[in-house]
Amino acid sequence: MKVNGDFMNYEDKIKEFLKNNHGYISTSELLGLGVNKPMIKKYVDNGLIRKVSHGLYIGSNLLSDDEYIFQRRYPEAIFSYNTALYFLNLSNRAPHKIEITLSNKKRIYCDYEVHYVSDKYYDIGIIEIESIFGNPIKVYNAERSICDMLRNGEFELELQNTILRNYFRSKEKDLDKLLEYAKIFKIYDKVNTLVEYEMG
Repeated sequence: MKVNGDFMNYEDKIKEFLKNNHGYISTSELLGLGVNKPMIKKYVDNGLIRKVSHGLYIGSNLLSDDEYIFQRRYPEAIFSYNTALYFLNLSNRAPHKIEITLSNKKRIYCDYEVHYVSDKYYDIGIIEIESIFGNPIKVYNAERSICDMLRNGEFELELQNTILRNYFRSKEKDLDKLLEYAKIFKIYDKVNTLVEYEMG
């Protein structure tokens, strides 16, 4: 009876943890609740949780959030370029391939397009937004993403113009920050010309 009682007691603990943590729980967090690995398998088998990535589980009644799961596995990966612009509602084109940025001291292997930058550029403009499932994910802000776009040179002109138009119409734009970043990334003249033209 004690085993069954413990099993139900842990089940309540897991449910409470899932409720307070976006519906996700890692192996180390389960172990921290006192749940051993054989019991984890039992909770998967009885449908309380399901495995969505190495060492990460989700409440079985929830849909998987790929972006959130990815950042749980690789917290140093920041969504960037057109992916960030799309998540920020500045691009109207869903990325055909998710793009992330990492410090060039890090290496990961994934199906995403990875950009590497030096440490002095990595931290600039990181913000946290909600994914479409309401989970926290890290992206570069609009100003950093626009600088990356203008430096990259691979964005189609039509898409670039749409992004810039949406940005300059946005109430949330921060032109001082955009120009500050432009100096850091050595594209100040280009960005300043755009700002003067768009803002008249």
